Amino acid sequence: MTRLCWATPERHESLGSTNVEALTDPRPGRVVVADHQSAGQGRRGRAWSSPPGTCLAVSAVLPPVPAPVVGWLPLAAGVAVLDALEASRWPVRAVLKWPNDVLLEDGPAPGKLCGVLVQGADTGALVVGVGVNVDHDRDQLPVPTATSWRLARGGAPLPDGARELFLEDYLRRLRELHAALARGSAGPVRTAYLARCATLGRAVVVHRPDGSRVSGEAVGLDEGGALVVRGRGGAVGVHHAGDVEHLRDQ
Repeated sequence: MTRLCWATPERHESLGSTNVEALTDPRPGRVVVADHQSAGQGRRGRAWSSPPGTCLAVSAVLPPVPAPVVGWLPLAAGVAVLDALEASRWPVRAVLKWPNDVLLEDGPAPGKLCGVLVQGADTGALVVGVGVNVDHDRDQLPVPTATSWRLARGGAPLPDGARELFLEDYLRRLRELHAALARGSAGPVRTAYLARCATLGRAVVVHRPDGSRVSGEAVGLDEGGALVVRGRGGAVGVHHAGDVEHLRDQ
């Protein structure tokens, strides 16, 4: 198997959407980066945007992976973001909420720090987009449940070079995890993800794409990365998509 090599990242002060730009020429190894998105995309078609200069949006084009493990790719991206944040000189302690939201649960500024969106190209390549709230003040956040890297550090702006170092660490880790998936092995992603996932073992509500809701305890992930929830009556359901709400401990 040929080792994936990243092209020099294409840097933009502003784009409508880094994923949309990456999909115009989805060559494996291409990386599109912007400090501002005016029409970013989230899961289930949600719009995502930020004030100029406050975010770091990264879209990386990857070769396809075998169908049985493709569901692990968004989870792998969340792990890569988390590892890059913790490896930085300005670390924050975050967790993962299924499927791939990066959350700060403790400290002065809890909330969602990063989201992930994976889209397929007509060529079979996969575009992995991440959007990190980097330099937002509290009144600049898109929703009250969001947070930023700056706020997690007590409001101090990130030093020069922080974005570049994060990008290097993130791309290195994403390449490692993708390599395992490309071999058909979800083991490294599963191990890393389970060690950081705050969803498992908790009472949750799954808001499904059809508008219905399922309540219960998140008890595991299946072989494809889907969330397994045991309902109050004992019935077990497997959820491949949806938004998860963590309930407070009873």
